[in-house]
Amino acid sequence: LTMRFSYSAIWEDTVRLLRAHASLAVALAGVFLFLPALLVSYLLPMPQSSDPNEMARQFTEYFTGNAGWILLSGICGMAGTLSILMLVFRSPGIAVGGAIAAALALLPFYFLANLIASIPIIIGVLLLVVPGLYLLGRFLPIAPVMVAEGQRNPLTALGRSWALTRRHGWAVLGLFLLVFVAGFILSSVVGGIIVVIVRVLVSGDLARLLSLIVSTAGSTILQVVLIFLYAAIYRALAARADQGAVPQPGSTGI
Repeated sequence: LTMRFSYSAIWEDTVRLLRAHASLAVALAGVFLFLPALLVSYLLPMPQSSDPNEMARQFTEYFTGNAGWILLSGICGMAGTLSILMLVFRSPGIAVGGAIAAALALLPFYFLANLIASIPIIIGVLLLVVPGLYLLGRFLPIAPVMVAEGQRNPLTALGRSWALTRRHGWAVLGLFLLVFVAGFILSSVVGGIIVVIVRVLVSGDLARLLSLIVSTAGSTILQVVLIFLYAAIYRALAARADQGAVPQPGSTGI
C-alpha cells in the first residue's frame, strides 16, 4: 500500500491546526520566538559593510563575539517550537503552562537531536549543497516525532524521522522550501512597506526599534506557520506508516 504525499492536503491540515491553536500559539511565539529575536537584533545589531572582504571579517567577529547570546536565542526558539507542538499533539485540555513545562523537559534531548542532525546537513551543504538539502528534508520531522511519540532518545528520534520520510525526502524538502520562500517574500514585501511608512513618520532610534519590531514580527509569523507545517507533515507521514506502506519493488528508499 502506498500513499501519495499531497501538498494540498498537508497545507489544508496546516491551516486547520493554525486555526485550532492560534490564540495559544501566539502567546508562546511571543515569549519564545519574538522577544528573544527582537532583543538580539536590537542589542546586538548585525554589522553593515559594502566591502565583501570586510563583511566576512565583521560577520566572523560578530558571531564569535556574540555566540552565547545567539545560542541562547536559538534555544528559546527550540523551546517555543516544542511548546507549540505540545498544543497540537498533547491536546485537548493542555494549558500554556503545561505545554511549556513539557517542552522544557524535552528541550535537552531535542537540542542534542538537532546538534547531531546538523553535522551531516552542514557537511552536505558545504560539499555539494544538494546532499545537505536532501538531509534537511529527511530530518525535518524530528520535533514532531519527539513531541507526538514522547521520544527522548535523540538517535531513535533521528531514525524515526528517517524512516517516516523514506521515499519522500525530496517531497518534504520541496514543500518546506515552497512555504518558506513564499512566506519570506510575502513578509519581506509587507514588512518593507510598513518600515518605509514608519521611517517617514518617525526617525532616529525609535524608527530603528519600530522597524526591528516589524521585521521580527514577520519572521516570527513565518516560523509559527512552519512549525504547524512540520506537524502536518508528520501527521501525513505517520498516517502513511500506520496504514502499512511498504516500498515498491526496486525502490531506492529515497
